[in-house]
Amino acid sequence: MFSLIKRSSCVITAMLCCTLLSGAIVSSVSAASAQETQADSELMKRLNDTATSLYRKSLENNLVGVREDVQLITTQVGRLSYDGVTSVEGMHALTETIVEVKEASASTDAAADSLQHASAKLRLAVDTLAHPEKPLWLQYYKILKEDIAAVQEGALNQRADLLMVTYGEFEQHYETIRPAAIIKKQPYEIERFDSWMSYLKGLTMRSEPNYEAVAEALQQGDEFVNALFGKEKDETAFTPFASGPEPWAAELFIGSTIMAVLAYVGYRKFQGTETAPFTRR
Repeated sequence: MFSLIKRSSCVITAMLCCTLLSGAIVSSVSAASAQETQADSELMKRLNDTATSLYRKSLENNLVGVREDVQLITTQVGRLSYDGVTSVEGMHALTETIVEVKEASASTDAAADSLQHASAKLRLAVDTLAHPEKPLWLQYYKILKEDIAAVQEGALNQRADLLMVTYGEFEQHYETIRPAAIIKKQPYEIERFDSWMSYLKGLTMRSEPNYEAVAEALQQGDEFVNALFGKEKDETAFTPFASGPEPWAAELFIGSTIMAVLAYVGYRKFQGTETAPFTRR
């Protein structure tokens, strides 16, 4: 009987140790993760402030200021952690936009419109990293819808010149938000929209466009725009516990729970084998 109590105490002690050890690990990892998160948050804020400053200077055609800010952004981006923030495609889109700003501001006679366009793209891309839940580029939904309506009008009036102009404006607006969209959306969504834009461009840039084909393409484009801006029907709100904001904590908790259950089952099994002879007597 004394042996049974002793072994039971050992099992319970082991269970408690597992629980305490799991709690200590969770606390330690949580503290380290919190420090890293705070550092990344501060760096992201500085990056967003610099991108805003750069855009304002581009509107003033302050080339010296733009060059200083884009150099600072290059340094800040190099220190930023992208893990869980965006995809490889998103990182590539951001660096491409930075290079575009550098090229647009390189010469002393840089074209103001090209510089402003590139700076706007960078501003929206960085904002998407800083504010992933409500990025500024989503405000372009109405603009792109109006662009589609304008192209539609050109098709209805069968005016090739109007089609070319309105599509050009539509394309420029999309190119402005494209890097930001790549950072936020899935690659296949961007590829689908790019393919549709290329198809529409081929239809509208002809000397004698097929107006009926343009109208049909625009109807499909309406759906693509809705999808790009997340205007589709909401999917299920169910989210697995382990896929939350800190999956490592969930996994660790689940692992420690399993260990405790196994230890308890082992204890019960041991208890059954030890008490059975006494029962038979």
